[in-house]
Amino acid sequence: MNRFKIALVQDFWELGQVEKNVRKAEEKIREAHANGADFICLPEGFNTGYYCYDYETMKAAAEPLDGPTIRHMQALAGELGVHLMAPVMRTVGTGIVENTAVLIDDEGQILGHYSKSHLVGNEQLHLNRGKSFPVFQTKYGKVGIVICYDICFPETTRILALAGADLILCPSAWRDGSYFRDWLNKVSEVRALDNNVFVALVNYTGELPDSPFCGCSQVISPIGEVLGRCRPDEEKILYQEIDMALVHETRMGNTVMIDRHPELYSPIADQ
Repeated sequence: MNRFKIALVQDFWELGQVEKNVRKAEEKIREAHANGADFICLPEGFNTGYYCYDYETMKAAAEPLDGPTIRHMQALAGELGVHLMAPVMRTVGTGIVENTAVLIDDEGQILGHYSKSHLVGNEQLHLNRGKSFPVFQTKYGKVGIVICYDICFPETTRILALAGADLILCPSAWRDGSYFRDWLNKVSEVRALDNNVFVALVNYTGELPDSPFCGCSQVISPIGEVLGRCRPDEEKILYQEIDMALVHETRMGNTVMIDRHPELYSPIADQ
C-alpha cells in the first residue's frame, strides 16, 4: 500500500493552553479524517504552543511519553484508523525536556519518536537534544522526522534517506521576518530534491509578541516540485495525495544516491 492522503494542520496554538490546544487538535484531526486523510500531521509542540522567548512555560507544560496528550492522540488514531504525527514537549527525567515528535499508527500504537537534534537559540539553554535519526516502518512506507531547524542541516535528511526513508516529516514553529520565509520554502524543496524523497513540512500561522510565524506548510515531491503549499496567514488543513512508489521511480532516473563517494567526505565528519 503505497498511496495515501496526507493532511497538514496549519493553525495557531496558544502558549501553555494544553487542554485547549488538544481539543483544537482533535477537532482538526476529525475534520481531516472526514475529508479522507490517512496520515495527519500536527506542528512542533502543538500541545504547549511554541514561543521562543518563554521556554519556561513550555517546559512547565511538558509531559512524559505516556502522558495525557499522547494517550489521547493514541486513542484518537485508533478510533479513526489514521496515522498521526503528534509533536510535544516531552519530559525525559526530572527537569529534563526534549522537543519530541511521536509517530502513532492507525491502531493507536506508538511506532516511535524523534527528538530535535539541532536546537536553535535559547532552546540550547532549556532543552535536551536528540542524538539519533530513526526511520519508522509504516504501512505506507518508511518515514523519517526532522523538527524545524533540523532541516537546515543537509546531513539530517541525508542520514534518513540513506536509512531508507521515502517521506520526511518536518513539524515546525518557523518564524517569519527577514529571509526566513524564503529559507523555509527553499530548504524544503532542496532537501526533497537532494535525497529524492517526499518532504512534508507543517508549520504554525499567527503570531505572538515579536514572534510571527510564517505558515507555508507544504508537501514537496522527490524532484523538488511543490505539490501543495499554504499561504503564510491562513488557518488551513493542507491535503495531498502521495504515492511512495514515486521515490523509487525518481531514483531510477536520478542516480545521486548511488553516485556518492563516502570515502571523500571524512573532512565533514572530522569537523
